[in-house]
Amino acid sequence: MTNKTQDMAIGGSRSPLAGTWRFRKAGDADWLPATVPGSNVTDLLRQGVIGDPFHRDNENHFQWIEAADWEYECRFDLPAGLDGADELALLFDGLDTHATVSLNGQQILVSDNMFHRHRVPCGPLLRAGENLLRVYFQSPVTRAAALQARDGFLYPAENDKTAVKASVYSRKAPYHFGWDWGPKQVPSGIWRPIWVEAVRQARLVEFAHRLIRLADDVALVELRLGLEGLKLGAARLEIRCEQPGVEPLSVDLDIHAGLQEQRLVIRIDQPRRWWPNGLGEAFLYRFHLCLRDAQGNELDRMERAIGLRTVEVVSQPDEQGLSFYLKVNGRPTFMKGANYIPPDSFLENMSPERYRQLFRDCVGANYNMLRIWGGGTYEDDLFYDLADQNGILIWQDFMFSCTLYPSDPAFMASVAVEAEQAVKRLRHHACLALWCGNNEISMGIDKWDWPAKFGYSPEQYSAMVAGNSRLFDELLPGIVAAHDAGRFYFASSPIGYWEHADEDGKGDGHYWGVWHGELPFATYDARLSRFMSEYGFQSYPLLPSVERFTEPADRSKDSAVMGVHQKHPRGNAIISRFIAQHFGEPASFGDFCYLGQMVQADGLRVAFEAHRRNMPFCMGSLYWQINDCWPAISWSSIDYYGRWKALHYQAARSFAPLILSVTAGQGGLDIHAISDLMADRSLVLQARLIDLAGGEIWSAEQAVTVQANHATLLARLDPPAPADKALLVLRLLEGAEQVARYIHPLAPLLAADLPEPGLTLAICDDGGVEVRAERYARGVLVLADPLDGGARALNFSDNFFDLLPGEAKRIHPRDGRAFDPASLRVMSVHGSTKKGE
Repeated sequence: MTNKTQDMAIGGSRSPLAGTWRFRKAGDADWLPATVPGSNVTDLLRQGVIGDPFHRDNENHFQWIEAADWEYECRFDLPAGLDGADELALLFDGLDTHATVSLNGQQILVSDNMFHRHRVPCGPLLRAGENLLRVYFQSPVTRAAALQARDGFLYPAENDKTAVKASVYSRKAPYHFGWDWGPKQVPSGIWRPIWVEAVRQARLVEFAHRLIRLADDVALVELRLGLEGLKLGAARLEIRCEQPGVEPLSVDLDIHAGLQEQRLVIRIDQPRRWWPNGLGEAFLYRFHLCLRDAQGNELDRMERAIGLRTVEVVSQPDEQGLSFYLKVNGRPTFMKGANYIPPDSFLENMSPERYRQLFRDCVGANYNMLRIWGGGTYEDDLFYDLADQNGILIWQDFMFSCTLYPSDPAFMASVAVEAEQAVKRLRHHACLALWCGNNEISMGIDKWDWPAKFGYSPEQYSAMVAGNSRLFDELLPGIVAAHDAGRFYFASSPIGYWEHADEDGKGDGHYWGVWHGELPFATYDARLSRFMSEYGFQSYPLLPSVERFTEPADRSKDSAVMGVHQKHPRGNAIISRFIAQHFGEPASFGDFCYLGQMVQADGLRVAFEAHRRNMPFCMGSLYWQINDCWPAISWSSIDYYGRWKALHYQAARSFAPLILSVTAGQGGLDIHAISDLMADRSLVLQARLIDLAGGEIWSAEQAVTVQANHATLLARLDPPAPADKALLVLRLLEGAEQVARYIHPLAPLLAADLPEPGLTLAICDDGGVEVRAERYARGVLVLADPLDGGARALNFSDNFFDLLPGEAKRIHPRDGRAFDPASLRVMSVHGSTKKGE
C-alpha cells in the first residue's frame, strides 16, 4: 500500500509511516504488495494467493501459513520539516508477534509480545532521502515447538489446537490458536500502526487523574502528567476544557532531561456526573493539554476525556457467602450485558464504523457493561472512547485464559511491560470498572484435573501452580496498585465454581450447567451466583447469514462444512434436542436455524429474569457472548455479519429499565416487577387470560407501586384453569400508556399447538413495516435485504416478537437504513416444524 508523504510540524507530533509496503514468505524470491496495519493472511487474500479463510472449510486448507516465517518491508521518505528536531523516533503500536526490525540495514528492535508498544529513537539512522524498514516475523508455532521440546511437557491449554500448545509461549491473542467458537488462524503481521515522531525539547508521555471531591456544587480533580525532557529550558503547560465550569489553566515549567511529573488540581463548578447507560447521561469533560516552549511554540499536545463518577466493586464476606456488586456514584447498580470476544479473527478488518455499530448494538439492547474476556486482546483506543461516550462499563480481563502459563523471568518481565502499558493506557477512561487477572484459571486448577490429563508429577504441578500465583497474586495486582491505585482487581474469574451448588453464593460465577451439563432451562431459576459473569446457549446464524459462507450442498447441520464452523463436539446434538423438546422437529434447515435461535432466546430469558428478580443477592448478568470473530455456530447474540439473533432482541426486552416476570407461586402465579429506575412508580397492573384466538376468559386489575432499583412482588394471581391453551397477558399502565408487557402461556406451547396466525405485512410511508396477526403469532420474524448493499445485515427495531390476536405492530430498520421492498418476508413458529409435530 502506498501512502502519500505528509508534512509534520516539529514538536511531540507524529505522523503515520508513509511509504510502500510489500511482503513475502521467507525464502521466496518474489515480493507482493502489502497493507499495514494488517496481517499475512489478509495480505495473501488481497493478492489472490488464498481464498476467503471463512468460506466453507477453507480454514483447514490454510494452516501452512502459520508454519512459515514472513518478511515485510517499507521504503519511505521522512516527512518534510524535521530540521531542528531534538529526537526522531519510530513508534510501533503493535507487532504480531515474534518480530525483528531493522532500519537501513541495522537491527533496532526485537519484539516477542503482540501487546507491547515500542518507541525506538533512531534519528542517526534515518536518512534525508529514501529509508528502508524491514520486519521479519518468526512463525509462532515453530518457535513454540522448540520451546516445548526444551520443556518436555505440554501446558494444559485445552482450547489451543496446535500440537505443542503454542499459545502459552507467545504473548499473542490466545484465540488465534483456536477456541470452541473460533477457528485456528494464527496470523503474523503489523497489526497496529507505525508512526514517525519528532520531538523538540520535551514531550507529554503520561496522563492520569484522581477524583478528590465530587459534590453537586463542585468537583476537584487531580491531574498527574508525565513529561520527558530532552534538554533544559523553560516551558509552559496550558490546559483548557471544552465543557463549561472549568477555568483555563497555565503553568510555567522548568524542563530537565529525563522523566518528570507535574501534578495539578482542577476545579469544576456545577459538575455533571457520568452515568452508565440507562441511569443518566454519560457526560464527559474533554481536556486539551498543550506544552509550549519559552517562545510560545508548540512542543506537544494531548487530548483526554474524563468522566466524573465513582465506581466501587463491593466484594465482602456476608451471611450468604461473598458479595460481588458495583456501586456507581454511590448507588448499587445491577450490571446488564455480555461477554465480548475479539470481533474478528483478523483485527485489521475492524473499522471505526464497526466499532461504532457495536456500541449502538449494546445501547440498543439496554446494556450497561461489557466484559472483555481474557483470551483476546486489549482493545483499540476507539473502543474505550466509545464505551465512555455510551455509558458502557468495562470489565477488563488481562489476556490470560483457561491454562497455566510459564513463569520464568523472561516471561514475567514481558508480562510486566504488557500490563503496565495496558494499565497506563486505559486508566483514565470513565468506562473502566475493574481489572481481572485471568479467565477460569483458578477454576481449572481446582476442577479440571490437569495433572491426570497431562501427566504432571506432584512436584511439577506444584511448581506450575506456584508460578501461576506469582503472576496473578503478586505481579499483576502490584502493577495495578502502582499505576491505577483504587481500581478493583481480583485474580481469576469466576470466584465460585458451577460444579458445586454450595459455591453459588461466593462472588461471581460462570454457570454452564444448562449448556455443558445439558440441564433444563428451569435450572437457571435455582442456580444463581452473586454476579453471573458467564452463562449461555448456542444457536446457528439465520439462513441468510449461513448462505454467505456456504454452498447449497453445505446447508445441513450434519455437513462436513458446517462441522468446521461448529467447534463444540456436542453442539448440534444439544441444540437439536432442545428444539425438539420446546417446539418439535424442524421442517427444514432454515427452520432449524430459526427455531434454534428461539430456543436460545427463550432459555436465556429465564436466566435474565431470574438474575434480575433475585437482586440484591444477584447483581449482575453478563451472558456469553455478544459477538463472533467469524461466521460460526456459537453462543453469540449477534452473528458475524451483524445480524441480531433472537437472543439480542430478547436481551433488549429483558434488560429494559422496567420489566415484568412471572413465577409459579403457592396456589397461583407470582407477578414480579424489576426496576432499575431512579424513582418509585405508581402504576396499574392489568391481567387478562385469553385463548389463542383472542377470546377473554378472565381479567383483573389493581394499583401497584414499583420500587426504584428493586425487584418487587406485585401480586399473586390465581386465574381459572382454562379448558384449552391460554395466555396470561400482563400489562403495567400509567394512565393509557403501557410501561411494560408480559405474555405467559399457562402451559408449554409446541409449534403444532399454535394456530395459523394470518400474518400480513404493509410498508409504511416512513419506511417502516406494519405486521398484523389475526390470531396469536409466536416469534414473528421479519427479514429484508438492505438497499445500500452493505456487508452488514439489516436489523429491525424489534423482531422475534409475539403478536396477540388482532394486534398490529410497527417496526423500523435500525440506523435509518432502507430495504428492498421485494425482499420483505415474514415467518413465525407456526409452520416451522414437520406436520403432526
